[in-house]
Order: sequence, then C-alpha cells, then structure tokens
Amino acid sequence: QAELLQSNFMTFNFEKSRSYLVCPKCHSDLVQDGESLVCTNPEVRLRYPILDDIPRLLVDEAEEMTPEAWAAAMQRAGRS
Repeated sequence: QAELLQSNFMTFNFEKSRSYLVCPKCHSDLVQDGESLVCTNPEVRLRYPILDDIPRLLVDEAEEMTPEAWAAAMQRAGRS
C-alpha cells in the first residue's frame, strides 16, 4: 500500500495544477504537450520540460519554440 501511495504522489497531474502554474517569464497560461509545458503567449513560445514528473519552470532551461512548432502545440492543446 505504501508503494501505491508513493506512486500516486509522484505522478504530475497538470489538470490539478493548472490554476497556479504559469509561465515564469510572462505569467501566461501553460498547456501540457507531451512531456513538457508550453507557454500560451505567442510572443514568448517557451517549452518547459517535465523531468521525473516535476515541471522545470526555469526560463534559463526552457526551449524557445519556432512559431510553427508553437502553433502545432497550441493546436494539439485545442488552443488554435
């Protein structure tokens, strides 16, 4: 039972966290795209990795997406 509790605790659940997780650079909403969170601001277009079920919301470690890649991520998230 302890293993079950630990495994449930360690799983990142974006839906439960979306109300307080924002882009650290511009404070825009984030959407989940695979194993990353993507800023919804078209001027920023940063992708933050989720490593070991922990979002790494560090601007210095984020990847700037091309406009095309960002648009595709927004479309997958239903934000086109």
